[in-house]
Amino acid sequence: MVGISFGRMGPSFSRSNFSLPIILLGILLLIFNNSPIENPELDLLDSIHGFAPWFFVCSLGCFLVLRGSPIYWKVRYPQLFIGWIIILLSFYLFYEYYELPDNFLLVALFSSLGAILSLFLFILLVRFVENSIPLEDPAPELTEEEKDFVKKIISINIGVEEK
Repeated sequence: MVGISFGRMGPSFSRSNFSLPIILLGILLLIFNNSPIENPELDLLDSIHGFAPWFFVCSLGCFLVLRGSPIYWKVRYPQLFIGWIIILLSFYLFYEYYELPDNFLLVALFSSLGAILSLFLFILLVRFVENSIPLEDPAPELTEEEKDFVKKIISINIGVEEK
C-alpha cells in the first residue's frame, strides 16, 4: 500500500521514485516468506502461487506477440511465433497450477451476467448522454491564413518542404 501511495504522488515528488521498488519488495516478501502464515493471508498467498506462474508467462508471451505483430506491414516472425508458443504454455500452466473452486461455474455465470449487465448499462448511459446534449453548429470554414498555417505545420511534421 505504501508503494502504491508513493506512486500516486506523481513525478513532482521525489518519493514517487521509490514506489516500484517498494511494491516489488512487498510482493517478494509476501511470496518468499519463511514464517508461518494464518488465514486470510494464507488464502492470499495460495492464490498468488496459483496465479503468478501462468500470469507472468502469459504477460511475456503477449509482450512478444505485440512486439512481433505487423507495424507498417513489417512483421517480426520469430517474436510473433515465440510469443504465441509462450501464450500456449501459459494455458498449460494455468491448468497445472490454478485450482478451480468448487463453485466455479456458478461464479463464472454470475460474473458473466454482471459484466454483460454493466456493459449494457454503460451503453444505455452513453446513449442517454449523447441524446441529451444538443447538437452544435458546424465549425466555420478555415480562412486562407489558417489553411496556410495548417499546411506549414503538417509539412514540417512529415518532413516535406513547402512549395
